Amino acid sequence: MEGLTLKRSTLALAALLACTAVHADYDAKMEAQEAAQRKAAAAAEAKRKADAQKQFDAAQQKGMREALGKEAEGKSDAEVKKIYDAKIAGYKAEAKKVQGGGTPTGVPESDMAKGNAQVKSMTGKSMQDIQKMTPAEQEAFAKQMEKQYGGAAK
Repeated sequence: MEGLTLKRSTLALAALLACTAVHADYDAKMEAQEAAQRKAAAAAEAKRKADAQKQFDAAQQKGMREALGKEAEGKSDAEVKKIYDAKIAGYKAEAKKVQGGGTPTGVPESDMAKGNAQVKSMTGKSMQDIQKMTPAEQEAFAKQMEKQYGGAAK
């Protein structure tokens, strides 16, 4: 029993010394300074990010206003974004329509048919066939057309 008490005493003394060594290295003032530095660095980073976002937003707004021209004059930023987004959505819808084989707005159906007929007579494939090709098939087709009609290979 006496050996067990001695071991416990030795263990308690070792734990006390270990804790004392840890507390001796602790400097409250230095910890506070480091915390303040971390806080200042985080605030500076947040300000930098906010400034970058502000510049990005301003450049984006300027681009939208330039793209809309007179249509954007006298409008608020929110109105300009709404008009711009609507215009872009229209362009995307038009592109999907054309990709699906439809005729672009403003192009007579007869002109589209003539163009498609010319492409098919020269290449043996319709525009829709060409659009449905994989990139590898398009590359092979382009090389075949270059051989057949001449042109610089990439």
